[in-house]
Amino acid sequence: MSKRVSNWNLREIAITLFRRKWLLLGPLMTITLIALALAIVLPDRYQSRMKILVKNTRADTVITTEANGGTNGSGEITESQINSEIALITSKDLLEQVVTQSKLDKASQSLWKDNLPPVERAVIQLEKDLEIEAAKKSAIIEVRYTARSPETAAAVLQNLANLYLDKHLKLHSPPGAQEFFQTQSNQYGEQLATAERNLADFQRQQDFVSLEQEKQLNIQKMAEVRARYLDAEGAVKDTGQRIAKLEQQLEAIPTRIPTQSRAVPNQYSLERLSTMLVELRNKRTQLLTKFRPDDRLVKEVDQQISDTSSALAEARRLSNVEQSTDVNPVRQNLETELAKARLDLAGQKARREDLEHQLADYQSRLERLDQATTTNADLQRRLKTTEDNYQLYTRKNEEARIAGEMDQNKITNVALAEKPLAQRTPISPNRRLIFALGLFLAVLLSVTIVLIAELVRDTVHTPRELELLAEIPVIATFQFQPATSAERGTS
Repeated sequence: MSKRVSNWNLREIAITLFRRKWLLLGPLMTITLIALALAIVLPDRYQSRMKILVKNTRADTVITTEANGGTNGSGEITESQINSEIALITSKDLLEQVVTQSKLDKASQSLWKDNLPPVERAVIQLEKDLEIEAAKKSAIIEVRYTARSPETAAAVLQNLANLYLDKHLKLHSPPGAQEFFQTQSNQYGEQLATAERNLADFQRQQDFVSLEQEKQLNIQKMAEVRARYLDAEGAVKDTGQRIAKLEQQLEAIPTRIPTQSRAVPNQYSLERLSTMLVELRNKRTQLLTKFRPDDRLVKEVDQQISDTSSALAEARRLSNVEQSTDVNPVRQNLETELAKARLDLAGQKARREDLEHQLADYQSRLERLDQATTTNADLQRRLKTTEDNYQLYTRKNEEARIAGEMDQNKITNVALAEKPLAQRTPISPNRRLIFALGLFLAVLLSVTIVLIAELVRDTVHTPRELELLAEIPVIATFQFQPATSAERGTS
């Protein structure tokens, strides 16, 4: 059968569809009517949207003891801030308030018995219908809501915006901040008055005005003495290093130096060697009278003459040197400079000791002054701390008051960039698309049913099908007509 179907042509397909027209038209009409009914019956749904701008123009008031307690209001909007605002919009309690205020719980109905309270069921449906998206590379959050009427969609988003802004104000402005700062400001104002009174009484009793001037004068003099002491310490160190270098130079310089040098020849050796040479030559002359020149004795004398001549030439080349020495003037200068440096070192050490005693005297004076002014410094420190705290909480009280005024005027770091409006054009359903998809599904399903029926049938309708199945040519065909009742009775 599959081979027969795979070899269909357009004429056979048309014949087959006509033969199976009721099987084709049944599902086709049924699915088409269902799609048309859905396109007509499905209710229109309308969408409304709003845009929320997140900014950092207002610094939040923080209950802290730091002078700069508010967050920076000029920084860049981060992704975490956007996500925090989205989480705040989708919080459960906020959605419940929107459901109650918009009366969505009364319109919430379920086809199934889920035993859920109407408010909770409406909140779940609201979460499904809400679409919240942060615009890329911007500080805008877009919120969309779909409902069966444009007025309902716009009203729900408006209620959501109002409740969200109120909750944002409550979370970023803690309650009771102004009362807290006002109480702290009054308390530190009383402490400031007490500290000023105690300091004035103590100064009047001890007369610390001149004592403070004397303390400053002693500090100035001690600084000058310390500077001179450091100079003396440096001078002692430099002089000691100079003495060490002079001593090192004296070790390398001799006490006496040569003043005159004279070369003296070796006269005694020259005379003796000349005499020996003459004697050897005379001896050779005597030997030649008795022996030949190549005789051993003659050769020995010749060797002695050669050696004596060489020694005589070496003695003439060498000479003795006579030197005269005197006291080294460089060493004398260094010894004089060394003695002078040692004398300077002794004087600098004496000066350093004197300055050290002066420093000790000034230090003891300052210690006595510090002991006398400890109470005064403590009173001034308490006064300064109390005054700083009073100014801090007074400033924060004013900031909290300003923040309260801004809260009443709903000046926050979020604002509605686009208010929700009732859009009269429905966004769903797309009736043309539903009808087109239903028609396509009907045609596809009907043709599939016809194709399956053709695949499972066990009859042959055309000679060509018979040739494909039997794989032999068909010679002739005839039309079979069933016999009538009269013909059956005659037979």
